[in-house]
Amino acid sequence: MYKILIVEDEVKIAETVMEYLERDGHDVRHVTTVADALSVVNAETDLIILDLMLPDGHGEDVCEYVVGLYNTPVIMLTSKRSEQSRINGFAHGADDYLTKPFSPRELAMRVKSVLKRSRPRDNTIRLEGDIVLYLDQRAVTKDGDEVKLTPNEYAILLCLVNNPKAVIGRDRLVEYINAPDTLDRTVDVHIRHLRQKLEDDPGNPQVIKTVYGHGYALGVRRHV
Repeated sequence: MYKILIVEDEVKIAETVMEYLERDGHDVRHVTTVADALSVVNAETDLIILDLMLPDGHGEDVCEYVVGLYNTPVIMLTSKRSEQSRINGFAHGADDYLTKPFSPRELAMRVKSVLKRSRPRDNTIRLEGDIVLYLDQRAVTKDGDEVKLTPNEYAILLCLVNNPKAVIGRDRLVEYINAPDTLDRTVDVHIRHLRQKLEDDPGNPQVIKTVYGHGYALGVRRHV
């Protein structure tokens, strides 16, 4: 799991990008100003997605600061399309540059490419009970054996794993299911299937807990 900071004052854009990156297993934080970005970025920040036009300053200043201090990779976002704007962005230390409007899917692929070059690591999440999520392969093992999950089951599990201290409502989990006209009860079906595959005793679930009246929560400790 990588820690990614989005610095973007257009909230809808940031929310869409966050959704895509969280589905890929990243720990994503969003701020809207230069001041907030400089206050939260640190050596553990693996990548910054940075808008250049911010309410209280220029994104180039943030880029120069984090690259100089932490050598953090930066992907710049801007509505400026000129060649000189791109040159200026790279001159300030950017690793990549994307003009608005852009495809969130393309941005997610660029994030993966930049991280692969700049932050190589064993990209896994380990849970109590010897459950491991391999984020690059979108695969899961339990006790060393591969667990066959559908894309929707994996997406729901990843949402719970990425929010280990939160109760996630069915209305939010519905957003992770790739099917038209999904109903809340569809979430319950996927949760039941996940329990059958991951729990030692599906009738007494420990990995995925039901919080009655609110939703579901991760019931085991996350090691990474």
